[in-house]
This record gives sequence, structure tokens and C-alpha cells, in this order.
Amino acid sequence: MAFGRSKPASSESSPGLKQKLISFLKEASFYAQLRGELLGIEAKEAAGIYGKKISLIVAGGISLLLGYLLLIAGLIGLIGSALAGEPVSLENWTGAALVLATIHVTVGVVLIRKGRKTGANSELFEYSRSELKKDQEWLNHKKKP
Repeated sequence: MAFGRSKPASSESSPGLKQKLISFLKEASFYAQLRGELLGIEAKEAAGIYGKKISLIVAGGISLLLGYLLLIAGLIGLIGSALAGEPVSLENWTGAALVLATIHVTVGVVLIRKGRKTGANSELFEYSRSELKKDQEWLNHKKKP
């Protein structure tokens, strides 16, 4: 009676559990690698869309802030000349400040509106979602006899 390893009952042509596990791990890692690449591609696309959106909104906000500051400066000039008893005139720096304020506020509003609309109709990660849906359908089909 030998206490060594005995030969498996299965034939030599069928792979063992170890080979099946190694094969499964290779296929699973390849699958995960492909999904990771797809996710990376779509993340770059999403970053581009949101990067443009955020940059437009930030630029619009800065323009609105400058417009507000110019409006305050122009109003201070108008109030100062009115309190000094001088005739109120927009033909000096106060008028220029108010015109620039109007331009900045208009540009700011346009940029913010454009930023809010950018990417509104694009669906993010649509390829990943469709692939996951296909996988789910395939798994559900495999479960049913």
C-alpha cells in the first residue's frame, strides 16, 4: 500500500481544476483589462465635455464679477460727481466704466448659458452601459435552460 499520490480518475485529455482555474483567471483578467480600457476612453471623453463646461462657466463667472466691479466703480463716480455738485455726465471715465460693465455682464451671461447647455444632450458612458446590458442579457440567457 503506497501513501503517495494516486493518479486522478479522469483521463489525461481533460484539463484539471488547476488548468481550468488558470484559464478562467486569464480570461477574467483580459475581460477586466478590456473594460478598463473602455472606461478610460469614455472617462477622457467625459473629462473633455465637463472640462469645457466648467471652463465656460468659470469664464462667465469671472466676466460677471468684473462687470459687477466696473458697475460699482461707475456708480461711485456718478454718485461722487452728483454729491460734489458737478453736472452728471457719462462722457468721462464713469461712462466708460458703465459701458464696460454692460459688456462684461452680457458676455458673462452668454458664457454661463453656453456652459450650461454644453454636453446637455450627450449621454456619458453609453458604450460601457450598452456592453454591461449585453453582458447582463447574456447571463440571464445562460441561467434559463
